[in-house]
Amino acid sequence: MKTEKAIIYDDNCPMCKWYTGAFVQANLLKSANRISFGELNDSPLAEQIEMQRSKHEIPLVDLDGGETIYGVDSLVHLLQPRFPMIGKLMQVPALSYLVRKLYQFISYNRGIMAPSYPTYRKYDCTPDFHLGYRLLLVLLLGGIGSYLVYATLIPYSELKFILLAALGLFVLGIPFGSKHYASYLGHLSVVLFLSGLILLLGKIIPLLAPVFIGVAAAIFLWQFIRRYRILFAQIRWNQVKV
Repeated sequence: MKTEKAIIYDDNCPMCKWYTGAFVQANLLKSANRISFGELNDSPLAEQIEMQRSKHEIPLVDLDGGETIYGVDSLVHLLQPRFPMIGKLMQVPALSYLVRKLYQFISYNRGIMAPSYPTYRKYDCTPDFHLGYRLLLVLLLGGIGSYLVYATLIPYSELKFILLAALGLFVLGIPFGSKHYASYLGHLSVVLFLSGLILLLGKIIPLLAPVFIGVAAAIFLWQFIRRYRILFAQIRWNQVKV
């Protein structure tokens, strides 16, 4: 007989809250079986979870005390009843490997993709820093975003101004120190990517290009300032916890 399982999600991660909530909305998971780490406290379910592993792979706990599964296996378990083909596709070694690497890339960078201010929780499931995945994020999103911004704005300004602005953004990350500079670059890359996508719409619809440039500039400033403050708060929080 199939037992019930509960997903334990990071309630300080906007991305985690969104997609676990989507499972409930799609009737793939009962609302009562969506439990945050903040709700665990002294729950016996905590004893079924490898806390270090759960920082990077979301756990799906068996409510009858059976084996806990993690990460991609958790998602496949929830999706397979509705989409049986997913289970068959994950049996293909090459595809399974790529999906698991993509999951790790997102998991280690989720605090950069969708950041939030730190809060106290008994069980801290903040992902560890992984230099390889962080640099991959910078190269991928930062590269695409920088190209889109450059390709769109070069007709409106001199190259010298763009280079000076880019240099200024890199310099602003120096106060964080070498240990956190990669995270700063990660935030900057995400902001550039988002702004670049908006500017791309302006190229697709030339008549509205000035409007999209204004929107992109507003979003860039808002997100840059917000992420800058969050990163400072996270650094201070880690120092307090030490």
